[in-house]
Amino acid sequence: MKKWIALILAGMMMLTLCAVHAEETERYEELVVGTGTAFSGNFLSDALGSNTSDQDVRKLIHGYSLVYWNTEHNIYQFSNKVVTAGFTSEDGRTYTLALARELAYNDGTPITAKDYAFSLLLLGSTALKEVAGGSLDLSWIQGGKAYQSGQSAKLEGLRLLGDYQLSVTLDESYAPYFYELKAMDISPLPISVIAPNCDVIDDEGGAYIANSFGDTFSAANLMDTLGSEEGYISYPKVTCGPYQLANYDGSTVTLELNGRYIGDEEGNIPAIPRIIYKYVNPDEAIDLLGNDQLDLVVRCARNEQIRDGMALAGGGDFAMKAYSRTGLSFIAFCAQKGPTADLNVRKAIAMCLDKNTLTSEYTGNFGTPVNGYYGIGQWMFLMANGSMVPEEGQEEEWADLSMDRVQGYELNPEEAGRLLDEAGWILTEKGESYDPAQGGVRAKPGADALIPLRLKLIYPETNGAGPLLADTFTNHLAQAGIALETEEVPFDELLKVYYGQTERNCDMILLGTNFGDVFDPSGEYDENGVSRLNGIKDEELRELAINLRQTEPGNATEYCRRWLAYQARRSEVVSEVPIYSDAYLDFHVSILRNYEPARTGNWTDAIRSAILSDFEPEEEEPAGEEGLEEVEELFEK
Repeated sequence: MKKWIALILAGMMMLTLCAVHAEETERYEELVVGTGTAFSGNFLSDALGSNTSDQDVRKLIHGYSLVYWNTEHNIYQFSNKVVTAGFTSEDGRTYTLALARELAYNDGTPITAKDYAFSLLLLGSTALKEVAGGSLDLSWIQGGKAYQSGQSAKLEGLRLLGDYQLSVTLDESYAPYFYELKAMDISPLPISVIAPNCDVIDDEGGAYIANSFGDTFSAANLMDTLGSEEGYISYPKVTCGPYQLANYDGSTVTLELNGRYIGDEEGNIPAIPRIIYKYVNPDEAIDLLGNDQLDLVVRCARNEQIRDGMALAGGGDFAMKAYSRTGLSFIAFCAQKGPTADLNVRKAIAMCLDKNTLTSEYTGNFGTPVNGYYGIGQWMFLMANGSMVPEEGQEEEWADLSMDRVQGYELNPEEAGRLLDEAGWILTEKGESYDPAQGGVRAKPGADALIPLRLKLIYPETNGAGPLLADTFTNHLAQAGIALETEEVPFDELLKVYYGQTERNCDMILLGTNFGDVFDPSGEYDENGVSRLNGIKDEELRELAINLRQTEPGNATEYCRRWLAYQARRSEVVSEVPIYSDAYLDFHVSILRNYEPARTGNWTDAIRSAILSDFEPEEEEPAGEEGLEEVEELFEK
């Protein structure tokens, strides 16, 4: 009897040990990441909109771009994993490239030159715009405008020269181009999955997509694969990045290692087998981290969130990493029509925002008000505000770099009222003369009736800055005679409004943006100088954007000088109301090692060299302390 009891106890112990072992094994095979930005489900391309959480997924599942961003030298270079040989024409406009032959999608399908050509042809097509509401700007490539507008079925500047050779010719207007190799930032897409029964053909007029049934390539070829809810846009199962999509349910993305991925330019092949990337309420994120329901919380920006995270990191089982943001939060205008089409009205609105208080209450000591369309992590800003030190002999060249020309609008409801008087908003809603002492809502005569100065602003759900607008914005607008209605909307719906993919039934949008490695706003404007994002027309601003783009490659000082000119003009026409730029802080469990987002600028690149391990190198700082000095240094200047 005792023997049986001993065997039973031994068996129970073995089961317990197995369960513990399984739990520990799982602990090092899965990273649960939390984000405060809801997914829109666009895992295909920036051509359909930029949402930071969507972009994170795209960076992890798509790969093998012809070029990569060298963070050490801040330049684009050809990828040694993808491009095996290449040369440029005498005029520097045509790039002829030979591609590696060992690249494959996660299903084993070989990647050829046709996959790169198809990617350009698809993303810039009228068919994609009809199906998904957007397309890629191809004005940088020869014949791109004609192709994108549908005037030509062929893309003149794109040529297929063999199964693993292609050439791309830049448009004359893009020579010179400061970030010239950005034009080669092309990743492959599987034509057999996205456009079955289609092929990429090349003839003397350029490359094009051909339908095997003899019909012209059109939206009909994409309806089943991209137009459906279960289509490739949100469920791209055949990809070639370091990870592959295993599941997406609208709020959580499950990613697993792509076993066929051969690594990035630095030889990094991710070691973490599975990533669970989920949307969480920002107010709950740090609690979820502390309760072992999250392993990493990215892009923390709220004051309370950061303070709670720092307290958690101080306990030793958690750590923090800080890095300055390359973007900003701002109020965008929908100025295609209505009161905000008037410059004086936009200036008046800018004078009614208490950005200092809003920034302080939302970001605490980790944000700073900004006057332009920039982020404090951009190298141009660091160069212009004196945070970067010129190399010996360049002091005179840097002497005239200053942010002073970028105009800010201080809180001044009285001056805002004067500007509204100039703009003709001099009546009340009853048609009487407006008296600032009496208050109320201003109005002006319209074609058939009085037009009241009543505006509507939308902001994303769970955005912590939205509720702060009542005291920092709405009340000051009322002082000037402007009534403001605010509405919280789902983030994916807000983005569709911002990008003009649905009706713009509001006057302003509160949102944020993070600029990529390249700042090139020239694509925002049409040939008449009208912004595709806000409807504001300014030909000078468009010319300054083009002039910025056409800086000679390598001349960083001149690029910065032209960037300042563009920023100054953008602030003059009040393209938006800038609010703040800030530091991002990532909080994570201490067993996440080699995680350095400050070096890469984002968590998705940093995770490629990270591991989950209990081993703590001697030179590594104790968990919780790393990053504190970085946060303090970010706002010393």
